[in-house]
Amino acid sequence: MNRILFALLALGLATQTATAGPWPRTPGDLFLTFGREIRDSGAWESVYAEYGISERMTFVLDAGQSKEGGWLGYAALRMPVWDSGAQRVAMSFGFGLEHSKYDALTPEMALAPLAAKGLISADGATYAMLQTAIGWGMGFDTALGGGWSTVDATLRRAVSDDREQRKLDAAVGLNLRETRAVFGQVQYSDPRVIDPQIRIGAGWVEKFGQISVEAGVGKHLRHDKDTDLKLGLWLEF
Repeated sequence: MNRILFALLALGLATQTATAGPWPRTPGDLFLTFGREIRDSGAWESVYAEYGISERMTFVLDAGQSKEGGWLGYAALRMPVWDSGAQRVAMSFGFGLEHSKYDALTPEMALAPLAAKGLISADGATYAMLQTAIGWGMGFDTALGGGWSTVDATLRRAVSDDREQRKLDAAVGLNLRETRAVFGQVQYSDPRVIDPQIRIGAGWVEKFGQISVEAGVGKHLRHDKDTDLKLGLWLEF
């Protein structure tokens, strides 16, 4: 199970808020990551943390910013709702703040259409969001080593208006040995004010004691169709 948990953490650096699957943290354990995604159109820096409050409750903190001025910060509580042994389902509920600059996120679009709808100003917009997420995960064995698969669905809704964001992430991975894992991922994001976005990616994780290093590459299939490089550093206490 520890090997599955180690590999699942690779899913936690997927730009926007991400989850590490339905597996809970051990009470008192802290997991902290620092990540950077480099794209042709810019860069995104992130901090992600999990802390085990109890056997059934994990506190999650997720924050990030772009050099163009967009940023977000979310805090949530994750709790298991179903466990069959190999498979688990968990739900999380959280609150966050986001500052969006759509000219930075989608450089091919002008701000004027969004500003005309009152969705954003020339300087962007900051708004409070409620977040609900549900995640499914399953561990399995292969001839090459233990594997896992996850599916996470997230809904965010603004407190002050009907603004929504919808996300669906799916991943599958394989532990090549105790300290090495590889994974593939498909991410779907629908911010509602622009067309949905799709990203496919793959990554590698190497563990050195309490420190792990992640490297990955992804391709965005909509909008600017950027290729991205992801680098991450993980700490476990």
